[in-house]
Amino acid sequence: MTGNRMRRRAAALVLGLTATAGLAGCSGASGDAAGDAPLVGVAMPTTTSARWIADGENLQRQLDALGYTVELEYAEDDVPTQVAQLQAMVDGGADALIVGAIDGTALKDVLAQAAEKDIPIVSYDRLIRDSPDVDYYASFDNWRVGVLQANSLLQGLGVLDASGQRTAASGPFAVELFAGSSDDNNATVFYNGAMSVLTPLIDSGVLVVPSGQTDFATIATQGWSGDVAAERMATLLPAYQGTGLHLDGVLSPYDGISRSILETVSTLGGPLPVVSGQDAELDSVKSIVAGEQYATVYKDTRQLAEVAVSMVRALLDGTEPEVNDTATYDNGQKVVPSYLLAPQLVTVENYEAVLIESGYYEAADL
Repeated sequence: MTGNRMRRRAAALVLGLTATAGLAGCSGASGDAAGDAPLVGVAMPTTTSARWIADGENLQRQLDALGYTVELEYAEDDVPTQVAQLQAMVDGGADALIVGAIDGTALKDVLAQAAEKDIPIVSYDRLIRDSPDVDYYASFDNWRVGVLQANSLLQGLGVLDASGQRTAASGPFAVELFAGSSDDNNATVFYNGAMSVLTPLIDSGVLVVPSGQTDFATIATQGWSGDVAAERMATLLPAYQGTGLHLDGVLSPYDGISRSILETVSTLGGPLPVVSGQDAELDSVKSIVAGEQYATVYKDTRQLAEVAVSMVRALLDGTEPEVNDTATYDNGQKVVPSYLLAPQLVTVENYEAVLIESGYYEAADL
């Protein structure tokens, strides 16, 4: 038995005697038991997105509540920095790792070192690829996210009604497509989910893509960057300037990209296009309320943190974490057992019920 595993089991016994059952009943710090408490390394990608800040805070709070010692690091979208942070966690005696990867393929060497030391690894929201050492995956139903984004675009265009049923609207509606970062496995899944809905309508002529840019490699947005998206959108504008062609809609995979697109296309004048989004970032919710961005996909990061923390707790206690998907997420080396949460579409019609009444935001925030 490795030293890490022995220490984890001893710590689990200590925590089992001192902590009350469930997250809500636990104290907020490791206190006198700091030397015995398991050390959990949390590697997050960036603080440039509000949702990742919330993820880190939720993980920190819930791990603290269990009495664990937490090392939380952000790599600011720099892969070598994240590798170095993980290496320091491994060398520093981490008992478990929760990893929100920047590049889903760049971590296999440092994770192999973690596996050699019997350190369990939970891939957080973004699937870590090409590594046999990922133990579990906590995320949302990412295919469903893409489907919801496509459906919101179609509802905004009037092609689908509020119940999701096809209307008599035949178009053609001019749309442009954006995808997420190619180094994030989720971006491909979002794209595939969205295109499963949109491709038949493009083929039938209900939707037209004046740029002709529809394949993932062409429409991917490196680093999920709003600036990169704005630059690409600017190159598409001439097709709509002084030509009589109106941009009706844009498939956007993420709120930061959505806002940049809306700012760029505002120079065209006239009605704004229908623009989708993701993450329910506060500025985008405000934009939805103001009648600008059409929709976003809400993913409750509090719930996601709870799933990841529950996985870590089970692994440190020597039990099997709960999963609900054992077939979908093949990372190139193995099918990673996963727990997938349900995303939810948010529009001006339901933002209060979904975001305010749930306590995710307060009315004063908006």
